[in-house]
Amino acid sequence: MKKLIVTLAAMVLATSAFAQLNFGVKVGGNLANISGMVSEDSGLDWGDIATVEPSQSMKLGLNAGVYAEYMVMPMLGVQVEANFSMQGVNTKVESSSSLLGGSSTTSQAWAANYVNIPILAKLHFGPIRAFVGPQLGFATGINTTTKTVTGDNTNTQEDVVEDYNSFDFSLVLGAQYKLTANIGVDARYNIGMTNVFPAVKNNNDEVITEAWGKQGVLQVGVFYEF
Repeated sequence: MKKLIVTLAAMVLATSAFAQLNFGVKVGGNLANISGMVSEDSGLDWGDIATVEPSQSMKLGLNAGVYAEYMVMPMLGVQVEANFSMQGVNTKVESSSSLLGGSSTTSQAWAANYVNIPILAKLHFGPIRAFVGPQLGFATGINTTTKTVTGDNTNTQEDVVEDYNSFDFSLVLGAQYKLTANIGVDARYNIGMTNVFPAVKNNNDEVITEAWGKQGVLQVGVFYEF
């Protein structure tokens, strides 16, 4: 009888511990940017010689991943995720010259793919959850596609970016809403804290130019929780 009671107690404790774990999968879309790629004073106006107007816009991408949440308290959980995220930025430079009698537009799409691992503190308010925490990001590669249009001529070039920081540290802020017992929607913003590109130094290890900027990613998606 004693052995039976101990066995039943162990089974209850194991079931209780397992009930504190939530697992899920998620998928969604990204609107990504790299701040500082184009600064406010980077345009040039030389009158009849040339006018250069650079700009940048957010890049559309996908994200998908899995997560596990451990309920520390009835309203507080710690959630760890592993996500694949398509990030980057779109830049454009429009130049014209009445002296040379022509204009051109150069558009460049930066495609940066990451494996992100957020570690989130998650508060539960009924079907609403709010979360915040750090995120560790590991770049799998950055590519650029450059398209230059000059008159009737179009030139497209693809390149692999080699000089970049493969590690990205971010702060995640977001919320979820459960539509059913298993399905919900997720919205978050990842605030990049790390410079994507390292500073350029000379042979004396002196900084010539600072890094270009930091990442910001708006993510909206759905999740299924087991």
